[in-house]
Amino acid sequence: MTSDRPTALRADIQALRAVAVLLVVLFHLWPNRLGGGYVGVDVFFVISGFLITSHILRDAEAGRFSVTSFWARRILRLLPASLLVLAVTAAAVWWLAPGQYWEQWFREIAASGLYAQNWLLATDAVDYLAADNEPSPVQHYWSLSAEEQFYLVWPLLIGAALLVTSGRARRAARSRHGAHGAGRAPWRPVAAALLTLVVVASLVASVVWTSSDQAYAYFVTPTRAWEFGAGALLAFVPSLSRYLAPAGTTGGRATILPAVAAWAGLGLIVVSALVLTEATPFPGAWAALPVVGTALVIWAQATDRFTERLAGLPPVQLVGDVSYAVYLWHWPLIVLLPSATGHSLRTLDKLAIAAVTLLLAWATRRWVERPVLRHRQRFAPRTTFVAAAVVGSLVVGASLAGVQTARQQAAAALAAADSARSAECFGAAARPPDGAPCVNPDLAGLAVPAPEAADDDTPEPYAEGPDQCRWTTRKSPDPARCERGDRGGDVRVALVGDSHAAHWASGLVEAAEANGWLLDLYTKEGCAFSDVMRVQDEVITPACIAWVDRAEQLLLDGDYDVVVTSQISGKEWVPPEGTAPGTSQERIAEDGLVTLWGRLADAGLPVLALADTPRPDPKVIDCLSEPGADPATDCRVPRDEATRPVDPQRGAAARLDRPDVRLVDLTDVFCDATECFPVIGGATVYRDDDHLTDTFAATLAPYLADAITPLLADA
Repeated sequence: MTSDRPTALRADIQALRAVAVLLVVLFHLWPNRLGGGYVGVDVFFVISGFLITSHILRDAEAGRFSVTSFWARRILRLLPASLLVLAVTAAAVWWLAPGQYWEQWFREIAASGLYAQNWLLATDAVDYLAADNEPSPVQHYWSLSAEEQFYLVWPLLIGAALLVTSGRARRAARSRHGAHGAGRAPWRPVAAALLTLVVVASLVASVVWTSSDQAYAYFVTPTRAWEFGAGALLAFVPSLSRYLAPAGTTGGRATILPAVAAWAGLGLIVVSALVLTEATPFPGAWAALPVVGTALVIWAQATDRFTERLAGLPPVQLVGDVSYAVYLWHWPLIVLLPSATGHSLRTLDKLAIAAVTLLLAWATRRWVERPVLRHRQRFAPRTTFVAAAVVGSLVVGASLAGVQTARQQAAAALAAADSARSAECFGAAARPPDGAPCVNPDLAGLAVPAPEAADDDTPEPYAEGPDQCRWTTRKSPDPARCERGDRGGDVRVALVGDSHAAHWASGLVEAAEANGWLLDLYTKEGCAFSDVMRVQDEVITPACIAWVDRAEQLLLDGDYDVVVTSQISGKEWVPPEGTAPGTSQERIAEDGLVTLWGRLADAGLPVLALADTPRPDPKVIDCLSEPGADPATDCRVPRDEATRPVDPQRGAAARLDRPDVRLVDLTDVFCDATECFPVIGGATVYRDDDHLTDTFAATLAPYLADAITPLLADA
């Protein structure tokens, strides 16, 4: 995000920094108004590549380049402010954030302190359980991590070029030019060639990877390295203004052409910010817009009076000067302020964040960054490395302690849930679908597991361990079979579907164990068991198509007595080839179930579809975590709102209208005539915005057994 100045301060680059950070901040505060503002990060990448390489080239030309000295300067420039913000953010998370976020957020703070945040976010982006993680207050450190990783590798390549060519350079200097000029010409082409290879390879990887796995490609360093490299290549090329004769000899051409190039580059940056959206496959080829635009501005080095005056305006230069600190401070404020105020961000809150961010950035620049830079000559590289290791270890260690605390609290909450399960009227037992409510005063005011542990209360397909079930991951087309219940039982039941099938698993496991059934689980993240596919990325869709075909064959060959299935509602579906224009999404989704369920039933395999569960408040866990929240009365959702997503399973079952395909609707367990509940019988119903806790799902076992038994009798 920032760099040393190669020679003198350049007003155009400071202005570019101001533009970049303002785009990012405006995008984060008003994403609906500036959908492509995230390209400000790409602008920073190009600037950093240019300035850092200019600095390295100058040192190498002067014969004083040292990899360790370079790293030490980077540490002194970047780490004081970044570690300060991490430390303050960690304290704020401990003080303000709901407990359910502690493990994820402290884990990300630790990763940011180690400058590995981008790889952690890339992994979480393709991990179904982590894909809906609440954005952490340090999520923006992913770009700093990518930048530091570039800083780690690029000077090594320069050093390698110097080492490879140093002997040849010395011999050429002695024979032709004496000592003067030693080391000048031979290594520069080698370094430029190495950098060009990096840029080309990274650009190709970015385009290919983005098209196949955009969620992962967005964060990882190999897809971003070419942006730093594009800026670095500029350091090997004279600026546009150097190609032009003085203005007095060319009729003003020397003034106009750089300005045209600079304004064209700025135009590309602005257009990309206005045109691109969060749905744009990025980085990939689209990243060329802000990258080329930034390169044009830097290369032009415009010197006309209007451009210089505009770029040199004091507010522009001030924002450019504190841009690094602005970037560091703005995002923690955006994420944490709602926890402090108890409400989502409003316009006045956002304006306050912008003002406080600028104030904190100025203070950080004034009392942290500048003093360190002013006295950096006093710090030997070894001293710098040791100091960075000590301070960084304190921040990372404190964050890991937060992770451990969160895990201990979650474990205690889950243990409390286990002990509560034996209570009368616990969970779904409090609301039998066809009877009077069961009331146990001892459960009043309880919510188990506690909200901060709800996210960890997952069903068996999510569990880890040598003897645990694992569901099929997003990239795999092969159904993973997991046996539960009575392995010697004569009745064989299969559960198949996506995560909204998997969250019924514990209830079915308990039903199977109570009735002597063998239960096989076939579940795949993000993949409905249907002949039509959800709109997803290019990785999961082909894997899902193959998985459905293979799972169907396993069911047909498995001698099962009944197949239980369910799927999430409210999603967008891909119309199969030949679908009539204007066909509704509901009809497309129903068609995919009608054909698949029909084939199973025709083969003598009854199908039991579980209607999708009602939706809670999207922030239900936050709501239950509010101080003084009453689980018995708060955080409810109107029934018509909770059941609003159209469940295609209902229409499919009605269209088939056959006794061996049945739909079971347990909505009356979750809701009364007007409202749906986040806590039932002392059990927390939801672990996030649409999945059941394992604790509550297990209490549904008697109702699931009652639904399966008639199909078995008919069979």
